[in-house]
Amino acid sequence: MRRLCFALAAGTASWLAAAEPAKAEPEPRAPHVLFAPQADVQPRLEWRFRRVQTWELYATGGFAIAAVGAYAAGASADRWKGGIGFDDDARGSLRSGSYQSRRNARDASDLTLALAVAQPMLGDGLLTSYWYHQSPDVAEQVLLINAETLAITVAVQTSVSSLASRERPYGEDCGAELDPELNDCAKRDRYRSFFSGHAATAFSAASVSCMHHLHLPLYGGGAADAASCAAGYALAGATSALRVVGDMHYASDVAVGAAWGTLAGLGVPWLLHYRHPQGSRRSPARVHLVPHPTGVAIGGAF
Repeated sequence: MRRLCFALAAGTASWLAAAEPAKAEPEPRAPHVLFAPQADVQPRLEWRFRRVQTWELYATGGFAIAAVGAYAAGASADRWKGGIGFDDDARGSLRSGSYQSRRNARDASDLTLALAVAQPMLGDGLLTSYWYHQSPDVAEQVLLINAETLAITVAVQTSVSSLASRERPYGEDCGAELDPELNDCAKRDRYRSFFSGHAATAFSAASVSCMHHLHLPLYGGGAADAASCAAGYALAGATSALRVVGDMHYASDVAVGAAWGTLAGLGVPWLLHYRHPQGSRRSPARVHLVPHPTGVAIGGAF
């Protein structure tokens, strides 16, 4: 009798549910994100390569500390002076004529360096990955890879420049054309010519940005991503040339700096991440249990 009552109750509930007209569920509204494109315009990026590991974060911090320590240690005077090979000819051809114009070239090189570093950090990481593609996960990986690449680049550069202690080209003019009391002549930074930190950092930034655009369709792939890569190297080249025009480095200094920056910018992200394709950490499938009038059902999104 008790089983019959349960059956009649279940049947009555099912008949009432069938008789009641189904209510149209409102269509889900897309979340509104200020100043962001709609989801159907540009799909979300997914990270499908080896992720930055915890030990890499510690290593990045260690390289950053090493860079600061090497710079603080200073350089020795009178260890290495003068140009080698084509340095003197290049200096005579490229160096700006007046001291003020050389100062202007140095300031311009600082600006182009800032733009070169902003490309992978601000452009690729924040504006393109995070804001435009709305992919915080990709943005996080891009920014961490940028940080570890630049930290390694700068740590090696500052260590070598401290050990080599090469006098900058303008040092030849201290006491003659230049007042020996000028900061340029009096500071230990005068002996940090080899190799160029501006060139190394700019080329490292351009190279790591190219690696991102090569493996991620940040601008949709194709010519747009290739143009971004070319623009990064153009900025790096301009930065290096301005260091020679400003008489801060010999041509050999910027050549070695450009070579090291390119090697680090291409090698670090490829060796540690992009040569290890993997599935995304987040699967697009979601399976979960949901309450149902007759019990429990399985639901999800695929």
